[in-house]
Amino acid sequence: MFVVICLLFPLHVDSYALEKDEMEEVLVILVPGMSFMEAEWLINNDKNTTLWQEAAIGAMNVRPDGPYSYLNNMVTMAAGAKAVGVQEWNSYEVGEEVKGIEVSEWVHQLTGTKRMTGLMHPNFHRLNQKNNEGTRGGQVGEFGELLKQAGVDRKVYGHSNTIEEEIRYGSLLAVDKQGEVSGELHQAVKSVPGAPKGIEMDSDYLINKLSTEEEKSKQFVVIEWGDLYRLYDQKYYIEDAHFIEEQSRQLLRLSSFIDRAKQEVNEVWLLAPMMHKKAYEDKQQLAPTFYWGEEKGGYLTSSTTRQDYVISSIDVIPTLLSAYNLPTDQFAGNSIVRQNVGTVDKSPVLKKVNEIVLIYKSRASVLSIYISCLVVALLGAAIYGFFGMKKRQTWRYLTRLILLSALWSPFWFLALSTMVKTVGVTGFVLVLIASAFLCGYVVEKIGNSPIFWIGMMTFLLITVDILLGSPMMQRSYLGYDPIIGARYYGIGNEFAGVYLISAIMVLSPLLVNQQKKVLILCTTIMFAVVVVMLGKSTLGTNAGATLSAGLAFAFLLYRSFFTTWSWRLVMVLFSVASVGLFFLLYMLQLAGEQTHIGMAFERLLNGDVRYITDTIQRKLAMNMKIFRHSNWTQLFVTSYLLGAIILWRRRLQLIEYDKQLFLQTGVVASFTLLMLNDSGVVAAATSMFCVVSAHYYWLSVNKEEKDFAVGKTINPSQAVED
Repeated sequence: MFVVICLLFPLHVDSYALEKDEMEEVLVILVPGMSFMEAEWLINNDKNTTLWQEAAIGAMNVRPDGPYSYLNNMVTMAAGAKAVGVQEWNSYEVGEEVKGIEVSEWVHQLTGTKRMTGLMHPNFHRLNQKNNEGTRGGQVGEFGELLKQAGVDRKVYGHSNTIEEEIRYGSLLAVDKQGEVSGELHQAVKSVPGAPKGIEMDSDYLINKLSTEEEKSKQFVVIEWGDLYRLYDQKYYIEDAHFIEEQSRQLLRLSSFIDRAKQEVNEVWLLAPMMHKKAYEDKQQLAPTFYWGEEKGGYLTSSTTRQDYVISSIDVIPTLLSAYNLPTDQFAGNSIVRQNVGTVDKSPVLKKVNEIVLIYKSRASVLSIYISCLVVALLGAAIYGFFGMKKRQTWRYLTRLILLSALWSPFWFLALSTMVKTVGVTGFVLVLIASAFLCGYVVEKIGNSPIFWIGMMTFLLITVDILLGSPMMQRSYLGYDPIIGARYYGIGNEFAGVYLISAIMVLSPLLVNQQKKVLILCTTIMFAVVVVMLGKSTLGTNAGATLSAGLAFAFLLYRSFFTTWSWRLVMVLFSVASVGLFFLLYMLQLAGEQTHIGMAFERLLNGDVRYITDTIQRKLAMNMKIFRHSNWTQLFVTSYLLGAIILWRRRLQLIEYDKQLFLQTGVVASFTLLMLNDSGVVAAATSMFCVVSAHYYWLSVNKEEKDFAVGKTINPSQAVED
């Protein structure tokens, strides 16, 4: 009980909230096209080293709700929630024409409102309508409205126009709920012969605007610095040597402007809503973020990611609101905070970003090969299990060895996760294969219960990793990726399936215990540990896996005491268990920082049923997407098909009651993981693979024992030599 109580509360909590006075002037410089390639160049090559040493740095996930694009990324940042843009979106100044009509007249025709000042956004209503009909509910303008009500003056300058199209997206970050904001798009850009499109940002004009604003009242200024965007847009046509020269010039111009601008305002944010095409293709898909304030140096993070150096684009709006001491509760993100204030060395961030990119670049190929190997192992075991192969002792032994090695693989994917940066991808794969086969051989050779020991070691390693904040899982090929951004902390669905089945593996030797009190006690303790580890807001924070674990353990206890099926009793039991689990999950969110689970409960208690229905729709859509396009579908279909065959073919079923109960409980756990998780196909695949592999291993052992009983067995070591 003491252990469970300890797990219910955070073991260690770090708070790096930035203490600062109320900010009066905040400047956001949007630099579309900038990636960590350019950020690293500036840090290492800019002669003004003090500027970059004084900045706090972070890596931002900028993925939107829809396809990656400047517009979608920018709308997501401006809405403070995953969102998408609308076709033909743009900003216009009074006097410009749209579809051959003066823009103010066009807005009047579309909205019934006649305006002659400020920037015009003819498609503002279409943008919010489109996102309101989605499952995220993000709305552009909420942030600007809060600033307007607080008396903050909002201004927007500059654009990213290219030869082919007009691009003015900076105003998205400052418009109010009526789509209104002041700004000057064209005057902030000057004609420069030889520059991309013959124009570039007018630094002197912008500095003059920042320094001469009336009475220096509360201000929020957005500058869309489009020079890099224009440069990369024309890269295909530019001579290579000249491109490198122009790239360096533009980066140094940006650096010079920032150095001047930070003297005029209290805060400066340099945000990259998107990176250029080459960086994107090279998987450099985390955007650099810099911050200059009163304090110097440090690194950026947030409660959204709980990862050092990593932030999300949905954190931008809450952070800017915090600068003006305005409430942030209505937004999904969290305020960005600064760690290690005073630290000027940026190499840890650059190194970490390179590690993240390395895993992301090789993840698809590594997992594709791994999943294919697991499928082959299962099919091979199924063939030998189905046809018997009574006279092929060597092949039967090798099949068992392969199955045990495959069951060890999740353990080593986690344990060796920090080695990738040292030995490389190929070295990691070779070490993983060698480690898995060596451990498989050892537990087969000397262990009486190899399935138990594999389950125990895997369960303990995942538990320790979760308690430490999941440092290994965050960099594992089977973990979650900050570039993908589906999850940043806790336990991901790949390991959630393995974790739940490994817990049942640990209990498997007790299932034959005739002392029911011992079984109840051990199962209850394991249930408490698993549910807390999976559901606690400071630990696993995986709602679907938590509910699945509770239902699986409820089924295990039911089958331990009732040998015959009663569907009415099963339904009553599962209904009561579900209600109890939801209450327990809610209790596990009360301590620690708010998570997506806690937010869901808060919305539900406030009567926001749509938030829950939207979440369910997203989970179903995600499962369908994974099933159609993911490599995990191979393992999912194979393991579920073989599981169904095992349950259908009596000759493939084991006569031992404990092994039958393990199979049944594992199937229930896997099916509930499929139904209750947003990536349920993945969790179901890994869990069912473990169940089917363990079953086929036991099936092979039983055949070996039967052969021994009739005097036909041979020593496994001799079998290998044959």
